[in-house]
Amino acid sequence: MKNIGLCGSLLLILLPMTVLAADDEQSQLDAVCEAAREVQLAPLRQAQIAECQTLWDKSEAECQHFYRDFGDRTAAGRLAMFYDLPECEKAFEFRTRQRRPD
Repeated sequence: MKNIGLCGSLLLILLPMTVLAADDEQSQLDAVCEAAREVQLAPLRQAQIAECQTLWDKSEAECQHFYRDFGDRTAAGRLAMFYDLPECEKAFEFRTRQRRPD
């Protein structure tokens, strides 16, 4: 009977550690994904900012503010860009595996 209590206690100790490790790995994968997206988005965002300055005669700061969320999903229904990069697919697959019971 003592062995069952000991096993249960170990499970209560190890389970949160496993969850924390998975959370940490997910955070790292998400960060890699976002960094890869930013590499792709930065030149496109800069082009939009330059066009904004030229066409609308706005300051760089105004245009940067306007395009601060360029490439992200918006309330207007614009889809987020570049989540099809391999780094993002890896993060998504890891998240999906963590949610799926074995």
